[in-house]
Amino acid sequence: MSTSLTAEGLGKVFETLRVLEREGINAEHLARLRSDKDYAKRVAEFMLRGGIESSADLRIVRAIMGDRIFGPEEWSALYGARLPKRIPAFPWSEDALKAPSPFHKGKTVAETHFAFLGLAKLNGKPLTINKWRELHPTTAQPRFYSDNPWYRNEQFATDATCEFKWYLMPLEIVPNSERKTYREQLALLPEDYEVPTAIAEVTKDILAFRKTGTYVNPNRYGRVIDVSSLGVRVYVGGFGRVGLDVGGYGDGDRDGSVGLAAARKS
Repeated sequence: MSTSLTAEGLGKVFETLRVLEREGINAEHLARLRSDKDYAKRVAEFMLRGGIESSADLRIVRAIMGDRIFGPEEWSALYGARLPKRIPAFPWSEDALKAPSPFHKGKTVAETHFAFLGLAKLNGKPLTINKWRELHPTTAQPRFYSDNPWYRNEQFATDATCEFKWYLMPLEIVPNSERKTYREQLALLPEDYEVPTAIAEVTKDILAFRKTGTYVNPNRYGRVIDVSSLGVRVYVGGFGRVGLDVGGYGDGDRDGSVGLAAARKS
């Protein structure tokens, strides 16, 4: 639980000032913090993102993506993540983000996709689906559909993590991929897209909600690459007020609410 600055006490404040003084901070710097709002805001933002500097390229990406990006700053501010100083470079160009979306006519990739920095571990602990369940119990949003899910002992929930890299994924399932078998759905994927893992799709849904406050795929489910120990294809979605759902469905089955999840190849 975070502690307010006013509750720290004078002793802690003086200790902090001594640390800053050793690093060359003087009274003039502190005076500027009090008098210059823009300066104070920049310093605060730097502290909230864990001291990580955004590259010029990433600042351009943020300008293009708007609120559809979750990077090191958000990980630090919202989850207290301690990240390496070297962050993977964003692999897609400005032109790629501004290109027409292959799924939605009249819109760009940036307008229809969500970009996020995937983490294999959060402060030393593997960031699995089960870990996400610990971070977001069923008492508040974002939440999962059940507090006793069928998949709690499945490998895709207990062991699988995202890679430490950038992901770029459509916010919604592939359009018109419902009522099709898994093989038929695969035929709808453009060459530069692939089927994501369950952990990637779950992470995208949660982070998109944290960043935008909106639900992803509230009435649809996206099949992913993982297969359960029962031999059924895992799907993720139905993310609404009752929570994010993770289920299973046969590859040969067709359903009006089960489509295909997708991710841009890096």
